[in-house]
Amino acid sequence: MRHVEMMRKMPDMQHTEPNMITLKPSQRGGIVWRFDKPGTVDFACLVPGHMEAGMVGKVMVE
Repeated sequence: MRHVEMMRKMPDMQHTEPNMITLKPSQRGGIVWRFDKPGTVDFACLVPGHMEAGMVGKVMVE
């Protein structure tokens, strides 16, 4: 949630992380994540307003 607030204050911030993807409207893409331990990983779109609109998910690793 701290990052959500940061994105609201700096909506033009660009991210370049190996575990992210940026897509244009109607564009499709994918990410391969490899997990090395069990647990729950929450993820969300970092574009301001997108997380609040439901662009979130949870991965449960066994």
